[in-house]
Amino acid sequence: MKKALMLLVVMGIGALALAGCANHYPTEPVINELVHFDTDKYNLKPEAQRALDYKIAYLKHYPGKKIFVVGHCDERASDKYNLDLGRHRAEEIQRYLVNNGINPKRIETMTEGKRRPLVPGKSKAAYAQNRRAEFYIIGLNTAQ
Repeated sequence: MKKALMLLVVMGIGALALAGCANHYPTEPVINELVHFDTDKYNLKPEAQRALDYKIAYLKHYPGKKIFVVGHCDERASDKYNLDLGRHRAEEIQRYLVNNGINPKRIETMTEGKRRPLVPGKSKAAYAQNRRAEFYIIGLNTAQ
């Protein structure tokens, strides 16, 4: 129950974060599991690939859906570095989805860098939770 409640909080925070993005996408959480990254890395760990495989199955089941991937970082390093790293994280996920059969026109990416931490604080645990990617449905895919 506690994990489910935290998940709802996480998805709600992500939706609020996207509410201010330039394109004003209507957002809806896609699939509950976030993807996490190691410090200064954007490569996908095996557990991240398993989470993405579930998202791939979802997207194949709903071919009219488009997905929005947002890359995040912890607060360490400069704004520019973290924006670049967040972009690399989102793009790495996009590559994985495309390599596994998802049309690239169904995927949009964005970076938040360190601007929207999920967990406040300066601990290893907080940093680990903030190094993540979040996923949202942004509407129907019209370019199939």
